Amino acid sequence: MAYAYFSEAGRTCCFQFNCRCYDGTMNRILCLSGMIAVVLAGSAGAQSPGASCPLPVDPGAVPAAIDAAITGAADKDRACMKELFLPEARLVVVANGADGALSYTVLTLDDWIARVKAHGHAMLEEKQLKFSAESFGGIVHLWSTYALRSDGKQVARGINSIQAVKIAGGWRVLGIMWQAESPATPLPKEFLPLANPQQ
Repeated sequence: MAYAYFSEAGRTCCFQFNCRCYDGTMNRILCLSGMIAVVLAGSAGAQSPGASCPLPVDPGAVPAAIDAAITGAADKDRACMKELFLPEARLVVVANGADGALSYTVLTLDDWIARVKAHGHAMLEEKQLKFSAESFGGIVHLWSTYALRSDGKQVARGINSIQAVKIAGGWRVLGIMWQAESPATPLPKEFLPLANPQQ
């Protein structure tokens, strides 16, 4: 909502959708009061992402929080993901090249968001199929088997190595390193969910 305030020749003009001018001190006070209400209402509507993006309170909830942050339209707002990940977080993709040699790419969260956003309205769904966690004090390492779908079709399955730290308010992700399975590196049985190994 656009608004402005100015005075001319002893009159107060308050613009809010249209321009109205008022004479006298009392009307100036009323106009300014209205403007303050507008500003406060706008501030209330623009709450920080943390208000609607609670952090996991238990380390075992981190994989589900990552799933929720990734799942949805590829170009969706990533405010909650930015709350979940520390600003210094790094995402590392490990992959087999055509010659079989391993390579890796290190991304910031903004790098990852830009890459995914290029896929437009494609509907992504990531699900952690199985995970284990080891923790000590304020650190945790999660070893997770994931599956990624795009518009309902599975496009990748592999392993996430996730590190998270505990801060005031919950757990935040410091880094994820992942590698998708391939014909050369299929997932071992022990990393697959028991109920449905083809999931």
